[in-house]
Amino acid sequence: MSDTALTYPMCAQVTPPGTAPEVITDTGYGLVRCAVLFTDARTDPPASELYPAFDQSVTLASATAARRAVRGFLGRRVTIARQAAAPGRSLDFGAGNGAFAKAMASAGFDSVGLEPFSLGNPQSSPGLLLVRAPLDEAADTLGTFDVITLWHVLEHLEHPVATLKTLVGLLTPKGALVVCVPNERSWQRRLFRRSWFHLDPPRHLIHFDVRTLTHSLHEAGLQVDRSVPFVPEYGSSGWVQSTLNLVLPHRNFLYEVVKDRGALRTMKRSVFVGHVVASIVLGGPLLLLSYPVEWLAARRGAAATVTLIARRAG
Repeated sequence: MSDTALTYPMCAQVTPPGTAPEVITDTGYGLVRCAVLFTDARTDPPASELYPAFDQSVTLASATAARRAVRGFLGRRVTIARQAAAPGRSLDFGAGNGAFAKAMASAGFDSVGLEPFSLGNPQSSPGLLLVRAPLDEAADTLGTFDVITLWHVLEHLEHPVATLKTLVGLLTPKGALVVCVPNERSWQRRLFRRSWFHLDPPRHLIHFDVRTLTHSLHEAGLQVDRSVPFVPEYGSSGWVQSTLNLVLPHRNFLYEVVKDRGALRTMKRSVFVGHVVASIVLGGPLLLLSYPVEWLAARRGAAATVTLIARRAG
C-alpha cells in the first residue's frame, strides 16, 4: 500500500497512484487537495460529538428578530425547488429544524424533512412529516419524491456519492435533486481564508467547487439540468459572518445566536453583550453591501455557493 493511501485514505480513493497530495496550510486546520479538497479528519471525534443533539423547536432564538430575518430567505429556496419540480412530494434531506420542509408544505408540496441529528419536534400533520433518523434507516419507508433538496448538507458527508446514489433511488422518473454547497473557489474563500464562515472544518469534510460537485452528481447517476448562480441567503451570511470573524474573538457568533445550539452559554455576560453590540453595528451595513458584491461574484462564477439542479442521467 502506498504512503498516500496510508496517510490520506480518502485522497487515495480519487487520486492516481504516485500522485502526491497537497496539504493546505492557510486555514489553521488540516486540509488536503488531491482530486478534491477535503478535511483531514482522521483524528476527529465521532459525528455524535460534532453534532450534539438539541431541540431547535424550543430555543430562545426562535423568537428573535435574527431568526425571523433568516426565515425571510426561505421563500427564495422554495422558488428554486419549484423551478426544479411542480408541487408534488418533496424531501429535504438534512432538514435541521424543519423550517424549509414546513415552507415547502405551505407552498403546496407533500413535504418530508429528514434529519439524523438535531431537529424540531418530529411531527406528522397534513402535508408535512418531520423524521429524525439516518437515511439508511428511513429510505425504505419514505417512498419516492418529485424533488429532493440538500441545502449545505453534502459537504458534511464522508461518502457523498454513496448518499447521492441512495437519494437517486428515491426520485420519481422525472424527479429533480437540488443541491447547494459552499464554493471552495469563491471570492469569499480566497479573501477570508481561515475566517471564511462556510469553511467550517472539521464538520465540513468535502470542500466542493463546480467541477467536483458536477463530477459527484455524475458518479451518482445524475446530470446537471441547470445552475442557480445567486443564492443571497448563503452569500450574504458568508460576507457578514466572515467579516465579523475577522474582528470578533468568538468565531461565528451571529450564526450561533440564530442557531442557539448552546455554544454561547458559557460566555461571560459582558463579552456576550459586546459581541451583540458589534454584530448589530457592523451587521446591518455589511448585509446591505453583501448583495451587490455577491451578485458580482456570481456573475464572475465565484459565488459563495454552488447550487445545481440535477436529474437522472439518460
